[in-house]
Amino acid sequence: MDAQKLDSYSLEQLENLVVNYRREGRESDPIFPDILAARERLKSPALDFQTTLAVIRRAAAAGRFLPYKQIADESGADWSKVHWQMGGHLTRLCEYAHRRGWPLISAIVVNGENVESGSLRPESLAGFVSVARELGLSVLEPDEFLRDEQQRVFRWANPVANDHPDMI
Repeated sequence: MDAQKLDSYSLEQLENLVVNYRREGRESDPIFPDILAARERLKSPALDFQTTLAVIRRAAAAGRFLPYKQIADESGADWSKVHWQMGGHLTRLCEYAHRRGWPLISAIVVNGENVESGSLRPESLAGFVSVARELGLSVLEPDEFLRDEQQRVFRWANPVANDHPDMI
């Protein structure tokens, strides 16, 4: 399958591909993250997938946390219209990152009042941990897992230490 041809697929076709790849246990296939990205472009058009990746990478490279609202702003989306979509968007982004061998890059995306500390509200932390577990990651202590994953994201985005040349 050619990754460039994925842009010609409908959302329904991409959803079917995702289901089939999962059913066949082919999530580790190199094309699978591209299928996820193509699906996301159609599933959440107001929240641009590549823009979200880029803004998270810039914030991580600067060693700072990022408020959810900034992701909407960077995509030119009205926060009041997309804030309910943000959880699903970041969940799909986490799977994309995980399938590429990256950390769960949404770990540094936090509620506005927690940009300095990097903490998550309990419901946001529960959602993040749920995504990690769905991806097969072991989470024994949620707060510690979040902190570890945040440090992994900062290292991932560091151009000197980065061993993932295909970051974006």
